[in-house]
Amino acid sequence: MPDLTVIDSIEKAEKLDKRAVAAKTSKDEAELLIKEYERYLRSCATKFSLRNDSHQREELFEIAMIAFYEAIRNYDINKGHFFPYANKVVCGRIIDEIRKNYKHDGKTQPLEDADDDQDSSFSTAINETSIHIYEAELERQSLKDEIERFKSVLGDWGITLDALVTQSPKHKAKREECKEIASAIAKNLEIVQTIQLKHYFPIKPISELTKIPPKKLERSRMFILALILIKIGDYNYLSDYIK
Repeated sequence: MPDLTVIDSIEKAEKLDKRAVAAKTSKDEAELLIKEYERYLRSCATKFSLRNDSHQREELFEIAMIAFYEAIRNYDINKGHFFPYANKVVCGRIIDEIRKNYKHDGKTQPLEDADDDQDSSFSTAINETSIHIYEAELERQSLKDEIERFKSVLGDWGITLDALVTQSPKHKAKREECKEIASAIAKNLEIVQTIQLKHYFPIKPISELTKIPPKKLERSRMFILALILIKIGDYNYLSDYIK
C-alpha cells in the first residue's frame, strides 16, 4: 500500500494541475494562482539576485510573475505536473534576464563601472561565476523535482526508491539486458497502455514480445518497470542517467 503522505502529495499536485489547466482560459483563476504563489516567486527573485538591491529584486520578481503566467498559458497536463514545469520556466526566464543584463556583444560585462582593468576583470569573473552557479542550481533543482515526481509515481505501484535500489541488478550485463527489455516494451503501444491505464505489469505479453521466460522477467520486474516508467514519462535528467 502506498505511503499516505505520498498519496497526499500526489493529490495536491493533481489539484494544482487542474487549476493550472482552468487558468489557461480564465484570467481570474490565473491571477489568483499568481497571487497564491507570490511568496514562491519572490523567493526565486531573491535567490537569483546578484546584488543586495531591492530594485533589482523587484525587477526579477516581475519577470518571475510574467514567467509563471507564461507557464500557465503553455502548460500541458499530459507532460507532467504543473509546479515542476512552472519552476523550470520561472528560473529559466530569470537566468535569461541575468545573461541579458551582463552580456553585450557576446562578452560578459561587470555589474558596475570598474576603476581599472584589474577591478573590471575581477568583476567580470565574479559575474560569470555567479551565472554558472545559478545554472548549476537550476539543474540541481530540476533533477530534484524529477526524482520527487518519480518517487510519487513509484509510490502508486507500492514501490519505494530504497526498495528499487535494493532490487536492481548488481551486474552490468544484467542491467543492460533489462534496458533492452524496457526499450522493447516502451515501443509496444498495447503493453504501454496496459501499464499506464490498467496499472498492471503484463508478464505474459512481455514474455511473448521479448522471448524471455516469465520467471526470469519476474525476478527483474521492479527494475524493468522503473525503466519503462522513466522512458514513457517526462524525465529528461533521469533518462540521460539510465543511458
